[in-house]
Amino acid sequence: MRYISKISNMKNQQLLRQITLNSVLIGLIAIFTFVPYIGYITLGPISFTDIHIFVLIGALLGGWQTGAITGLAFGFMSLFKALSFPSTVDYLFVNPFISILPRFLFGLISGLIFDLLRRKLKPKAYIGVIYPLTGVLTFMHTILTLVCLYVFGVLDVFKISSSLLGLDEIIKSLNEHYSNIWIFLGSFVALGSVGEIVISIILVPTVYLIIYNIRNGKNEKIEENNNSQN
Repeated sequence: MRYISKISNMKNQQLLRQITLNSVLIGLIAIFTFVPYIGYITLGPISFTDIHIFVLIGALLGGWQTGAITGLAFGFMSLFKALSFPSTVDYLFVNPFISILPRFLFGLISGLIFDLLRRKLKPKAYIGVIYPLTGVLTFMHTILTLVCLYVFGVLDVFKISSSLLGLDEIIKSLNEHYSNIWIFLGSFVALGSVGEIVISIILVPTVYLIIYNIRNGKNEKIEENNNSQN
């Protein structure tokens, strides 16, 4: 009975930590979305973001579930943010296939990759891998977002942006300037992806290591207390 009680307490504590982590990260995503000049940086005709770092931190600390939840939150926040940019390329993000879909996939895929590597690698090797990996995943986020922007915005394959949202003029302008997807991707990737990657490589592993060390310290104290009681 005592053993079952311990397992139950551990599960409850883990659930509480997960809920707390999700709540904190979603709150930070909301703050960075709506406070000017900290979450979105406009370069040329489109805004780049540093909010993806919270999704990566969530995926690192909470696995695929937290990655998916924070990615979804990021997507919804970017949709609401897009309402502030009528008559610009950013306004295309009111289409959920452009704002929500790539951010959700980004969080889910990041979490799955981190979960897999955590199981396969030793702690030191895992910590070493997350530095370059956060850069790679950040670049993946940029590509996912821009591909969705091109497919569901410029090409408007489902006719949501033009027929339902009335964004014909923006789509027409984009089609005139970007004749194919490679020109489109090349134009925007060159603008801001390097900055996003550098920020991720510096901040995400640093935050993870701080929390990882705090957690390990607490776990060691709990084990010491349990051993002393026994």
